[in-house]
Amino acid sequence: MRTPPLILIVEDNPASLDIMQMRLTANNYDVITATDGEEGLAMAREKQPDLILLDIMMPKMDGLEVCRRLKKDPSLPFMPTIMVTAKADSKDVVAGLEAGGDEYLTKPVDHAALVARVKSMLRIKELHDTVLEQSAQLKIQLKTATKIQSLFWPKIPALKANAHIWAVSVPATYVGGDLYDVIPLPDDSLLAYVADVSGKGVPAALIMAALSTKIRSEAFLQDDMNKLLQTVNNSMYSLTSEEGFFATIVLARYWPSSGKMQLIRAGHLNPLWIVHGSIGSLPPLEGMSLGVTPQVNYEEKEIFLSPGESVLLFSDGILEAENVNHELFGNDRLAGYIKDTKGPPWGKGLLDTVNAWRGDAEANDDLTILEIWRYQK
Repeated sequence: MRTPPLILIVEDNPASLDIMQMRLTANNYDVITATDGEEGLAMAREKQPDLILLDIMMPKMDGLEVCRRLKKDPSLPFMPTIMVTAKADSKDVVAGLEAGGDEYLTKPVDHAALVARVKSMLRIKELHDTVLEQSAQLKIQLKTATKIQSLFWPKIPALKANAHIWAVSVPATYVGGDLYDVIPLPDDSLLAYVADVSGKGVPAALIMAALSTKIRSEAFLQDDMNKLLQTVNNSMYSLTSEEGFFATIVLARYWPSSGKMQLIRAGHLNPLWIVHGSIGSLPPLEGMSLGVTPQVNYEEKEIFLSPGESVLLFSDGILEAENVNHELFGNDRLAGYIKDTKGPPWGKGLLDTVNAWRGDAEANDDLTILEIWRYQK
């Protein structure tokens, strides 16, 4: 808002126009004027004043139509509008408010009422502009946070023995609480996982960062996956239990040369083991989500990944993706995609399929996929 504020008076009666202009000028406002609706509309678009005093009954275009056109124009900033009417009938007042007017005055205009309503509307204008400015600053900060979060995504290593790995994470907003990582270990195995922190946005992203750091530091200290998750769970509980945050995770430790894979999970969706183009049967994996309670044991299972097979780790953003009709992608569509699609790999195609299913609907949850597969020799 300008200092001093700029006020546009649109009034076809010269006497009323002069009185309002004189009173507002005396209160140190800058004032511009128009004498009919068309001129007032053009001046409002050109000057974009901080406040408009708009007479309802005018030639060429009445004040109601001027107000409607201004309020419907998305290119214009918020310009509070006080409708000025010679009629005190409630129907006329309602008509002005329904057209988009923010306040009203009746003629003859009382000096004290004029100044009081102008001050009130300008306070609203100032608050509105402040919120817009803060919103713009927040968007810049969130875009910066998005770039920072992208630094957590690891460089995917090249694997031996026709083995491959691919991963992606797409936040629902600027930043998210989903997480994946691929950590090469000294014995030529690698630790890969997908995790999902409860909630979305900045708090979830900050917890995600802490979780990522903890897992990376413990991966080189704990050879046993159960002990690794126990340590991470205890840290998560200490960090977030009072605030009610928790995280789910599924981890795979994989030896590319042999195809051996150890799997363990904490409250997360079961991974998919794709065998001969269909979903195979994985041993059950039990384990409570991270951060819910301390001193938890986690069950570890072992499989062998043969050539032509794949393991998919993913977050619930896959199954819970909604289309414009609020229908979920769900387990059946996931199973149908695997059955009808030639692979490996399946992960990138799954992402494309979910995006096509969602269409123009906004993302309702973070989405993460990590796939480990072996090509046929």
